[in-house]
Amino acid sequence: MSMNKIRPTFVLVHGAWHSPAHFESLINSLTEHGYKAVAPNLPSMANAHISPSTDCTEDARTIRETILTELESADVIVVPHSYGGIPTTSALKGLDTLSRTAAGQHKTSVVAIAALTSFIIPAGTDMRQAEQRPPLNAAEMPATLDPPPLDIFFHELPDAEKEKWTAMLKPMASAALVDKCHFSAHEVIPLHYLMAGADKAIPLETQERMVDTLRSTAVGEIRTEMVEGCGHAPFLSRVEETVAFLRRTAGETV
Repeated sequence: MSMNKIRPTFVLVHGAWHSPAHFESLINSLTEHGYKAVAPNLPSMANAHISPSTDCTEDARTIRETILTELESADVIVVPHSYGGIPTTSALKGLDTLSRTAAGQHKTSVVAIAALTSFIIPAGTDMRQAEQRPPLNAAEMPATLDPPPLDIFFHELPDAEKEKWTAMLKPMASAALVDKCHFSAHEVIPLHYLMAGADKAIPLETQERMVDTLRSTAVGEIRTEMVEGCGHAPFLSRVEETVAFLRRTAGETV
């Protein structure tokens, strides 16, 4: 990390069908621990302008704009969840410490990627490849896809919470969901990965395979942590463990 003494800002990036509202508990807890946390609303979710051509480019642009705003005052740690890893890493070109300081023009940078059971994949690949599943053609799909069944994301939560958070899911642009990653950010920005042991959306085997694939090209060691018995939303079901992971990513000993 850079030598800035100001605490880094966490930029939280939600996954497919989700929204910033799903991060409310996580943001509140990070704030209590003295961190600023922001979460942009990705335009590929329930946007009135969704069309068959709405891919993850708009999401990446929104994420990058949010990061650049926060870099005006502090370093940034990006925290992508699920699909959010693809537009997030695509948005990070030129925002790493080496690139930002090369010309002596910037004192802040994106100092870490702290992935929450997220698709962190090499440039030129997509989620289906990471899952070792056949490709999908967005042109043959409806413009939007509805959220998956109730138990996929929040299965370990109490019924009332499960229903609450599921009701807040939104349709998602199909073209964004099948788009490729456009930048291998793990090659220039340290990667930290929180694995969810009982994830039904991205099974643990897939999480481990993604991380193992990145190790040979990553800048430094990839730090991983495991939350046993945790589903796809550790920021809801395991807030304390998720915050501790993020604080350790920021350099704290907790």
